[in-house]
Amino acid sequence: MLTQTVFLPMFGFLHTTYFTLRSGGKTIITFIFDSVFMWVISVPVAYCLSRFTGLYAVNIYFIVLSTEIIKCIVGFTLVKKNIWMQNLTIKGD
Repeated sequence: MLTQTVFLPMFGFLHTTYFTLRSGGKTIITFIFDSVFMWVISVPVAYCLSRFTGLYAVNIYFIVLSTEIIKCIVGFTLVKKNIWMQNLTIKGD
């Protein structure tokens, strides 16, 4: 529970950027944020740490949660560059 508490501010920021991107119409990016990141980064890191190191489960959990910093950096960059803004009111041709 303490490990999760350490990451609460980061998760708050992560969810803010995630929902900002989604509200702008960038649903593919939010899909990548969730599913692809989990299967490409989180699961392999957890597998490698659990199979090839002698770390305790709490330490592995902490390291896997630490990988979410990558999502924070990418999300912040996309929001800062205004890539997320998409006009949803214009009719297509």
